[in-house]
Amino acid sequence: MSEIKEFRDQNGNILARAAIPEGYLIGASLVDGFQHETVPFFITAHAINTEKNIMIFGLSDEKFTTYRNKLYTMTLKAMSNVLWNSYRDFIEPEDYLKQFAEALSQMKLTVLGEADLPSVCGNDPEQAYRNFMAEYEASFQRDASLGTETRANNTLVRSFMRKYSGTAQSGALCTVVAGMDYNGIEYYSPASALSVINPLAGLLGSAIKNRQAENSSKQFGHGTPCDGIDWGARNKFLMVSPKEHEQEAFNVFMDFVETFHMEQNLRQRFYELNAQRVQMRVQETLRFQGMAQANMQNLMYNQQKLTQTLAQNSAAMSAGIMDSWNKKMASDSRISQARSEAIRGVNVYQNSYGQNVDVSVSADHVYENRYGDVYGVSGNAPDQETLNDLNWTELKKK
Repeated sequence: MSEIKEFRDQNGNILARAAIPEGYLIGASLVDGFQHETVPFFITAHAINTEKNIMIFGLSDEKFTTYRNKLYTMTLKAMSNVLWNSYRDFIEPEDYLKQFAEALSQMKLTVLGEADLPSVCGNDPEQAYRNFMAEYEASFQRDASLGTETRANNTLVRSFMRKYSGTAQSGALCTVVAGMDYNGIEYYSPASALSVINPLAGLLGSAIKNRQAENSSKQFGHGTPCDGIDWGARNKFLMVSPKEHEQEAFNVFMDFVETFHMEQNLRQRFYELNAQRVQMRVQETLRFQGMAQANMQNLMYNQQKLTQTLAQNSAAMSAGIMDSWNKKMASDSRISQARSEAIRGVNVYQNSYGQNVDVSVSADHVYENRYGDVYGVSGNAPDQETLNDLNWTELKKK
């Protein structure tokens, strides 16, 4: 049975939590340093069954930007510390997932099928969408303050997984399942290319209120007009298993996917570093545009709102995850107790002192006298007069 485990790095720091059964070697690592303007670091977690050669992986946060407007790319040259590796040509979500799966599994894969991914994000897609949009909300106001209007075409928030077949280097047939919490935004500016300096350049505030943005019916990544696209994954998952252990591995993988998330304190640090990077870009933009000090104060206010929004977003996500854990743990506890009682041939009752008392399953009624002694009675219950004479109180099964 899978239980929530702490995934720690080599220094003992908790990076993530997820459900995994006993017998798996688990670990994690933190890849520090900005991968994208909005991704200050990411984590990887793994769980490996060495006996059956089952491997399970979970990776957080990855994002890329594609600029369709060449003027945007030219403007990047005026910026400092540009993360050039985060700018690449857009590829379809399905191709993005397959590239990830083949790179990590080290196999050439053939797709067999597709399904929804039951991750924390996938189990509540509306909340996942709100979380994604919250990361952009303050940037819309900042765009306007900087004199750069940006508008959204399409948005895509989608949790999905695919099953593949492949052959390991040893010649063994393998099953690979990969999934991701994909998210992306298309945007364009009708006026100025200076919005490229905004690391969260995206949408107008009205886009949050109305998900049916302009041209939203078109396939994501191909809308017009479009100056840029931000795309990537909140989380990515992978399972590699020999064909003969496919079903067992898949069950473990599903438990892992449903509960995997970054440690709360680490996620908060993620948002803080993100906010610092945004502030650096704001100051750089102000120097670039030569804005007055009054505008700087206005942007500082907007930045403070962004920090608050990210903190609230983190708290909401953590609360939702903890609620899911508590429900799962309560269910597991009830199942475990029921198994224990069945094996021992007893039912558990609680006496007037709050203590648990084991009584044989053959007892149809259980009573406690005034001294705290407990009696099990088979068959019909004594009448009330007899119970009053004995000063017995009936106990309820726990």
